[in-house]
Amino acid sequence: MQLPPKVTDRAFARLAEIGAADQGQALRVAVDGGGCSGFQYEIILDAPAGDDLVLEGHGQKVVVDTV
Repeated sequence: MQLPPKVTDRAFARLAEIGAADQGQALRVAVDGGGCSGFQYEIILDAPAGDDLVLEGHGQKVVVDTV
């Protein structure tokens, strides 16, 4: 995995289309251990938290929990 993660210009443009930043939201990408069923992935609009890794572009934000 590439660290820090890379967010494409197209992804930031799509966030701008849906108005995420206008609503005070960022795209949160999270991975939770799922036990026997493997990993569970969560992609939601959410408010950034203080300890998040914040990736910014085109006035939009993508956040990833530092854990």
